[in-house]
Amino acid sequence: MRPLLLLLSVALVLTGCEHEPFRAIGGKGGNATLNVYPSHHGVTAPLDSMVVYIKYDAEDVPANGVYDDSATCTYINSLPSCTFSGLTNGNYYLYSKGYDYNISARVKGGIPYTVKLQSAQNVNLPVGEESL
Repeated sequence: MRPLLLLLSVALVLTGCEHEPFRAIGGKGGNATLNVYPSHHGVTAPLDSMVVYIKYDAEDVPANGVYDDSATCTYINSLPSCTFSGLTNGNYYLYSKGYDYNISARVKGGIPYTVKLQSAQNVNLPVGEESL
């Protein structure tokens, strides 16, 4: 009788618990690298003073406007780009702002991005005209 009672107790404990599925939390501590390329209507050459901000473990603009890190774009082969390295798998929100000389106006924009692999990844970050 005791082995049956023990078996029933173990079965009840194992089936009575529900666990949330594992969810990767974006942040520092991994080996992923994001190479971010801002562009306005697919064009990058006239962009200047572009800064990219990143929010860890987020899929939308942070409500308080505070980001976890930022990087100023430099030009590599005539493309403005910046890099965020040492990231874990998970969700991130990328936001960029700067100036477009073709339209003589400030531009900005953001997108959610999910890191699924611990490798270097290229991210195209579209920006649009800033509304006043």
